[in-house]
Amino acid sequence: GRSGARRRGGFLGFAVRGRGGTMAANGEADWDAIIDQQAARLEGTGIGTSAAAARGVDLEESSDLSGSEEDTTWISWFCNLRGNEYFVEVDEGYIQDDFNLTGLSSMVPYYDYALDLILDLEFPTDVLTEEQQELVENAAEMLYGLIHARYILTNRGMDQMLEKFRRAEFGRCPRVFCRGQPVLPVGLSDMPRHDQVKIYCPSCQEVYVPKSSRQGSLDGAYFGTTFSHLMLMCHPEAIPSPGVDKYEPRVYGFRINKKSIYYTREELGGMGNTTSRRRSERHSRSSRSSRTANANGGAGASASTTPRTARSEAPKQDLPPTPAAQAATPEPQPEPEEEPNPNTVAS
Repeated sequence: GRSGARRRGGFLGFAVRGRGGTMAANGEADWDAIIDQQAARLEGTGIGTSAAAARGVDLEESSDLSGSEEDTTWISWFCNLRGNEYFVEVDEGYIQDDFNLTGLSSMVPYYDYALDLILDLEFPTDVLTEEQQELVENAAEMLYGLIHARYILTNRGMDQMLEKFRRAEFGRCPRVFCRGQPVLPVGLSDMPRHDQVKIYCPSCQEVYVPKSSRQGSLDGAYFGTTFSHLMLMCHPEAIPSPGVDKYEPRVYGFRINKKSIYYTREELGGMGNTTSRRRSERHSRSSRSSRTANANGGAGASASTTPRTARSEAPKQDLPPTPAAQAATPEPQPEPEEEPNPNTVAS
């Protein structure tokens, strides 16, 4: 459980030390002694600066220094790192609400330690090795990124991202005809460690790789697939007018005919793919039939030859003659009748 106590000076553990090593008994800087020493040095130079004036200047500088150091939180430090310009600072109240963190404990290792580190809460570091502490820091970055993806979908988080978008802090579209349109970060997946972040141009509605390699190495899940489009829907005034300019290929100044192979290459590619697919299907069918014939062996061969033998031995039927053959064939002559013999006496 979290103790709720904030570590002094944030996670960096700053220590304020007096000039010249002058320290009080309680370990704090003895500012009175420091100011008196400085006043004595200034009086020796003839500048005439009083101790009170010196005390005011030094206290103001020291208060600014100590205040900035002690007010630095892990969230502010992380968002100001080089390469993390796409992030906004998530409200601690949003992180402290367990409902907003539902399901993240099973996705992030060392979840409790990482959450304590993000909220600048004390936890026993002596029980962790140096390797485990490094893993906790990496887990804290991952946990903050996943929380950030949820936070920018809220009204407050969306407003913070909108201000960055209007100042073009996410970059501009690399497409020439978009005329430097500001872009938004977008992820291609909502699951971590799937793909790096991309930038989405609302003018041409295309995604590109960020110009900076540091920013391009961020996980796309830290921004999600929904935010950029939902923000434009909630703030339609931020949607730019669609670009009408489009690049047109030319050869020696002439436009290429739309029926040219330059434009129909996709159709030809589709036809080629269809032809090759049909050839492969025919080849597979012939291969299956040959394997079936080999599996049947001699029985199949004898069975296939039997019908041929039967057909060859079957008597052929005479076909009717054609008209030309009938005309060429002479008609049969009737046989002459025998004349009766007069010498033969009928019985």
